[in-house]
Amino acid sequence: MKKIALIFGGTSTEYEVSLKSAASVLSVLENLDIEIYKIGIASNGKWYLTFSDNETISNDLWLQEKKINEITPSFDGRGFYDQSEKKYFKPDILFPMLHGGTGENGTLQGVFECMQIPYVGCGVASSAICMNKYLLHQFAKSIGVMSTPTQLISSTDEQQVIKNFTELYGFPIFIKPNEAGSSKGISKVHTEAALAQALTEAFQFSQTVILQKAVSGIEIGCAILGNNQLLIGECDEVSLATDFFDYTEKYQMTTAKLTVPAKIPVVTSREIKHQAQLLYQLLGCQGLARIDFFLTDTGEILLNEINTMPGFTNHSRFPAMMAAVGITYQELISTLITLAEEK
Repeated sequence: MKKIALIFGGTSTEYEVSLKSAASVLSVLENLDIEIYKIGIASNGKWYLTFSDNETISNDLWLQEKKINEITPSFDGRGFYDQSEKKYFKPDILFPMLHGGTGENGTLQGVFECMQIPYVGCGVASSAICMNKYLLHQFAKSIGVMSTPTQLISSTDEQQVIKNFTELYGFPIFIKPNEAGSSKGISKVHTEAALAQALTEAFQFSQTVILQKAVSGIEIGCAILGNNQLLIGECDEVSLATDFFDYTEKYQMTTAKLTVPAKIPVVTSREIKHQAQLLYQLLGCQGLARIDFFLTDTGEILLNEINTMPGFTNHSRFPAMMAAVGITYQELISTLITLAEEK
C-alpha cells in the first residue's frame, strides 16, 4: 500500500490557510487506498506526527491532542525519526500543503531533496525564484513577459531611490514585501504622506521590499498542472470592490467575486495561457502553479506573481480553474501524487 505524508502548518503568516487546505486534501486522501501520515509543522518550527481528524486540523486544535509525536526529518534515506516510538518511518510520497515563507520559497523543498523522497510540487530553484517577486519579474522580462515597473529597495536605501520612482511613475503605487504571499504586508499608496507607514508594514514581512506602479485593470489567473505534458485550466477573473486583492479578500471573499472562465476575449485568454506556459516551463516548475496577471484597461498583459503552492480548499481558485476543464478535485489530488512519482 502506498504511503503518503500530508504536511501542513509551518512558520509563515499563512499557517491558518495551510490548515484549511490540508483538511480539504485529507478528505480526499482518506478515500484512496493508501496509508496516510499526517505531519504538522508548528509555528515554532517543530515537526509532529499527528493523528487528528480533518476538523481538528482545520480548527487548529491538532497540537492539543493527547497523542502527538515529535518527529525529525532524516537525511540518510530513512524518512522521519519518531521520538516517541524511537523508530523511523518512511513515506513513499510527501504532499506539502504549506503556503508562503519557508514552505514555498525552496527551503522545505530542499529538506525534501535531502530526505531523498519524492514530493508534490515545484523544486528548489523554481520555488525560490517564484517567491522572490523582484527576481521573478527580472526573469520574466528576460523572456519577453512584461510586468508593471518595479523597484527593489532595502531598509538602508536612501529616500531618494523612492522619490525617484514616484517622480517617474507617480501615484498610486503598490508597496509589497519582496518575499511574502497572500498579500500580507501589501499597501496601495496614493500619497507621499502614506509611504512611511506602508514601508514599515512591508518590512515586517520581508528584508527587501518592492515598489510597483499601480495599473488600472483586472486580475486574471491561470492554473497549470503537470511536469512535462501540461494541462492548463480555464483562466479566472477577480472582480474587486476594494483597492486590491488583499489577504482578507483572498481567503474570506467578502466582496471579491471570482468568475471562471474569465469574461475576456478568446484571443486574450489564449495569450495569457501562452505566457503562463512559457514561464512555467522555463522556470522549471513541476506539479502545479498558479500564474497571476493583470489585464489593463488598454489590453496589456502584465505578470503579477506566481504561486507554486496556491490555496487548495475545494473552493479555491486553482481547483476551480481545473474544474472548468473537467478535472474534479479528487482527480486533481490523485494526479498530483502521480506527478510526484514521475519526477
